[in-house]
Amino acid sequence: MEEAKQKFQVEIETGEIVEAELLSVVEIDGKEYAVYSLDNKNGTVDILASYVVKDAEGYDQLIDITDPYDKEKISNFIKSLVA
Repeated sequence: MEEAKQKFQVEIETGEIVEAELLSVVEIDGKEYAVYSLDNKNGTVDILASYVVKDAEGYDQLIDITDPYDKEKISNFIKSLVA
């Protein structure tokens, strides 16, 4: 039986709200990242990642990755998945 994919909404750079599909949650050097895909509706998808942090009530929130070192680490992880 195939496990249902977790879907959620994200706001992209244009301000548009689109549906994303969670691919993986991974911890690298003590930081947790969500790796997810966005369907471009043209036969292609974008693979993105964000920090996963707990809000004041203990719920997971996705936060943009701003640290260049962290961007490189998660980028290398994603490349290793698709290589």
